[in-house]
Amino acid sequence: MIQLKEKVTYLKEKKKTLLEGEVGCRSERSSSSLLPKLSIHSRGSIIEMNLIISVNMKRLTLHELLGIFEEEGAQVMSANLQNLNDRTAYTIIAQAIISRIGIDPSRIEKRVRDIIF
Repeated sequence: MIQLKEKVTYLKEKKKTLLEGEVGCRSERSSSSLLPKLSIHSRGSIIEMNLIISVNMKRLTLHELLGIFEEEGAQVMSANLQNLNDRTAYTIIAQAIISRIGIDPSRIEKRVRDIIF
């Protein structure tokens, strides 16, 4: 129960920060397209990636992102794709297949950035 309460609190804080970021970007949206927003958080053997990209940017499939996680030694526990008007939000939660070895978030971030740009 304690872990679930901590997770709910964490997710509420994350939602709040993402919504605050959206408000700041709305004024910039008319002058330029929305730049991708990528955040990767690691807690023990669990890694969470949030990516928000503009619809006008390069086509990106959820399958490509899942492949990166699996190639880096992670088992995907949850994957979500949401289309929000002029942008797409991807959320992936994965766990290291071998917890002793873990997952390197910087390698995943680099590979995702290479796909985006």
